[in-house]
Amino acid sequence: MAPKRATFYSYGEEERCQAIRKFLEDAGVILDIRDIEKDPLTVGELDKLLGHGNMANFLNKLSERYVQAGLDKRMPERDELLKMIAEDNDLLRRPIVTTQRLKTVGCDKKKIKEMLQLDRAAHAESMDPENSIGNRPDHRAKQSRGRRRTSVVSAGK
Repeated sequence: MAPKRATFYSYGEEERCQAIRKFLEDAGVILDIRDIEKDPLTVGELDKLLGHGNMANFLNKLSERYVQAGLDKRMPERDELLKMIAEDNDLLRRPIVTTQRLKTVGCDKKKIKEMLQLDRAAHAESMDPENSIGNRPDHRAKQSRGRRRTSVVSAGK
């Protein structure tokens, strides 16, 4: 079975984001990592990432800017909100984990497992006799390859 891939958006060294990142890496998911504190998302990238769903689901209600901007009382138009988030990526709830078709926001391991079908992958692998430890002397090499990480670098897309 091919390894799972996902893009992982985090903010600095937040403990909760790091715990989710470790959970994904331990599950063998290959992550393209983007630290939005060091490499903020542009308006165009945010537009593509957030899509046309409910923007409130992506907002970090614990952010200072959230309260300062009065987002707890009134939600601005989508374009204005995208500009605000581009100016301060701390407004985004995180981590954000995306695949080609799906995304999840926050630290809900159950939702992340469902999105990436991690339980099914583990079950299928354990049922395959070719993948049993006894039949695969090179299992450590294959496991380490499954944990490779790459960084996503923004080119102002």
